[in-house]
Amino acid sequence: MVTDGNMTRKKILILLGGYWHDFEGFAHAMKELLDKKDYSLDFSYDFEVLTHLNESDYDLLLSYTCLTDPPEGEISDSVTKFSDAQVKALVQWVQGGGALLAAHAATVIGGSDPALEVLLGGVFVSHPPQLTFRALPLSAQHPITDGIMAFDVFDELYIERYDPSVIIHMVAVNEQVAYPIAWSKAEGRGRVAHISLGHSKQVWELESYQHLMLQAVQWLIEN
Repeated sequence: MVTDGNMTRKKILILLGGYWHDFEGFAHAMKELLDKKDYSLDFSYDFEVLTHLNESDYDLLLSYTCLTDPPEGEISDSVTKFSDAQVKALVQWVQGGGALLAAHAATVIGGSDPALEVLLGGVFVSHPPQLTFRALPLSAQHPITDGIMAFDVFDELYIERYDPSVIIHMVAVNEQVAYPIAWSKAEGRGRVAHISLGHSKQVWELESYQHLMLQAVQWLIEN
């Protein structure tokens, strides 16, 4: 956190990079949203920043990455996985009291160390073409979904393998099967949350999505 006059501001690092997503668009959307709460924001495409988290004063890492192969025919220098050292450092930072919000494709981890899947509480498996579906909060009360009612969204519906120990907060139903789309978990002295919604501007501008993301941030670092 940083001190601005007599006010202490929570400090957030937004990590971006990979393929298939509008990383700049997401960064702009999150800046507009989080500036309203006067958080201090930094942005980085350099995954090596993970190895320096213990030396930083960040309260939260918001990851919007997609660690996968590039589109066919595209030549790029983007990294398709976190290094083992980066994963180890991230795990240690969260377990020591850090907070991690894995947004949308952050569960697409490519060839990263499986310890990253354990930290996140799950991993991406697949998704059908974008479609309209209903996001449904579960009845159990939680600060992440407080006041949020069911809403319809046109988005990628992520099908993910997840650990039974995670606390599921929202699901989406497709072809008579319910899929978790928001969960949280404790990790040592730290906290982790995952929200799988968020592929495009069409989603980022939804009031319900913004409410969900903002409450996830607040639960992770202010409770």
